[in-house]
Amino acid sequence: MGINNMLVTSLETKSDKAISALFGKLKTNIDFSFPDKEKICIMVTSALHNEGKSMIAANTAIAMAMSGKKTLLLDADMLRPMVHQLFEYVNGVGLFDAISTKEDWRRFIIKSSVPNLYVMTSGKKPLLSTKFLGSKRFKLILENMRSEYDYIVIDTPPVLAVPDAQILSPLADGVIIVVRHGKTSIDALKNANEALSHANANIIGAVINDKTVKDGRNYGYGYGYGYGYGYGHGKRVRKMKTKPNSTNIKTVV
Repeated sequence: MGINNMLVTSLETKSDKAISALFGKLKTNIDFSFPDKEKICIMVTSALHNEGKSMIAANTAIAMAMSGKKTLLLDADMLRPMVHQLFEYVNGVGLFDAISTKEDWRRFIIKSSVPNLYVMTSGKKPLLSTKFLGSKRFKLILENMRSEYDYIVIDTPPVLAVPDAQILSPLADGVIIVVRHGKTSIDALKNANEALSHANANIIGAVINDKTVKDGRNYGYGYGYGYGYGYGHGKRVRKMKTKPNSTNIKTVV
């Protein structure tokens, strides 16, 4: 699969092609959510840790870049950063340094081996990440990034872990919540949804991660907008709250 075996950067096998197609469909559904926007900024989060959000964010960004669009993957999870590990980068400097210094933020951008894909890792771990992510400096940097990239995908900490996702969510055009099949509880998802709604986030949908595919590998995805999927101990997730203008698409793969 390329850089990391969890990232789809080539189409060498049938499995690669199938998974790449799923993320291509996800990218298309994101586009449909914003028919009048030429540049889109998406935030990817989850309710709790270990849901696979960083992997979903990275593969979504790869799908966007492979469509020929200039794409930035921004690791704003300063609690447990994972993007640098997925791409096998050294997390020496990154978003923290861009915010905390007066240097040009472009200095901290990494041009990946995937055409059109650029990455900014989280950088040093601050004592209070909310202070930096809620700063005027970060808002200015993100505004400048929006003018230079067709797509921005922001990987954030889990909603119920720290307030960072709530702080960042209004700055993105839309929010996607990653749900791990058989693991994420109904209560956790409900609480995360409510927390983001209170922050005025535009929740456009969710991705169900870790569904078993036909070849037996635990590497599959379902995704939907305004969904009501069943999972875990026979329980069913209630339909998530979405804003009136969000797309109401339901797709299971």
